[in-house]
Amino acid sequence: MVLGWPYPVRRELIDRLVRNIAVDQHKHPINFQNERKFFPIHTVEIGMPKYRLQNGRTTDAQEELIAQEGLPEDFFEKDVELEEAHKKQHEILKNQLKVGGVDLLAYFKERNQEEPLILDNNGFVVNGNRRLCTMRELHQKDVEDGKANPRFSHIEVIILPPCSEDDILTLEGKLQIVEDIKADYVWTAEACMYRSLRDKKHYTTERIAFLYDKKKEDIEELILLLTYVDQYLESRNIPKKYQKIVKEKFAFEAIVKGRKKIGEDVDKKDIFQTVAFSVIEQPLPGIGRLHSFIPKIADNIDQIIEHAKEEFPTDYISIQEEEDFADGLLGGNEIQEDLTNLVRILDKVENREDIVNIAKDVIEAEEDRQQRYTVIQKIQRANSLLQDAVNIFDNDTEVDGIYSQLESIECHIADLKGKLLNVTH
Repeated sequence: MVLGWPYPVRRELIDRLVRNIAVDQHKHPINFQNERKFFPIHTVEIGMPKYRLQNGRTTDAQEELIAQEGLPEDFFEKDVELEEAHKKQHEILKNQLKVGGVDLLAYFKERNQEEPLILDNNGFVVNGNRRLCTMRELHQKDVEDGKANPRFSHIEVIILPPCSEDDILTLEGKLQIVEDIKADYVWTAEACMYRSLRDKKHYTTERIAFLYDKKKEDIEELILLLTYVDQYLESRNIPKKYQKIVKEKFAFEAIVKGRKKIGEDVDKKDIFQTVAFSVIEQPLPGIGRLHSFIPKIADNIDQIIEHAKEEFPTDYISIQEEEDFADGLLGGNEIQEDLTNLVRILDKVENREDIVNIAKDVIEAEEDRQQRYTVIQKIQRANSLLQDAVNIFDNDTEVDGIYSQLESIECHIADLKGKLLNVTH
């Protein structure tokens, strides 16, 4: 399978196509450089275009592959013509042909190409990388099956004029994220793309927000979310394995909110995060949805810390004593509690399930207490409302239904008194 002609050959063809546009040649409209333009449609061999390696949809998968195979961090950036990079990009795209309920292979088995791919003036695909991958796969299968006229031997493209990287990104944003694939654009890929633009291209978040028609705050929040995702994956020795957590976006959002809620105590924040990570890794039966349970960890962090110190006293104290001794007997430092040690203990693989159990027990006990306290609160409120009813009752009060309501109230009072007696005795 040819994954893009050599640069000189591509350029020669592109120059010839652009020079020889027929008057009656079909054209395709796109919004480009702040105006609606009509571009001539050209037919080229399917092997001619090159994938655009700086493809927002594949950023997270590229980072995962780099980590998994120990490739250089700039593997997909250093040489955009590198054949090996395009082979790996093809495999990444191939794994993304079925996303959001749409199977492109199945779709194009029954249909012809309906819209041209968009190429830059060097033959890189600005929009349509997955479609190109799909058509290449179907074409290759026909070739291998020995069909006389394999499908997609030639494809339709339009070619952009020389333009800036900003123009390309703006077009990509409008065509890919804002319009066509908003529903199935994986959030980790979106976050990786924004982070890459910020860190590698040195775009401000304001500029990124403008390019992709987003709020600046949303861009920053998604990048922050990715920071905690990376910390989690690295702590579990599966760096960049974004597919492992792609369904847990709400859980990581709860971690971000929980850390903010705890305030300025860094140690407590770290303990909260450590416990939350363990909950994500091995959620226990009965804790419900992660994004609902994790905020409860933040609400009960002090009690969880106290129970954790009781559960791991030997480890906790021994680490403290070692560090105190390292300061010297006359070091002048007061012996004080250091929750940093507790973070390390709780993050040990053998302790992760235990801390989840501790958190679950603490939260369930607190909910139990709250439920018991709620009973007196409701009785007090009912008493207050009845007192109000007594105070406003006069000769003009509508009395229909009052007796039946009072009888019902008396039944509830009798039930509560019975339960109270059972508790007392």
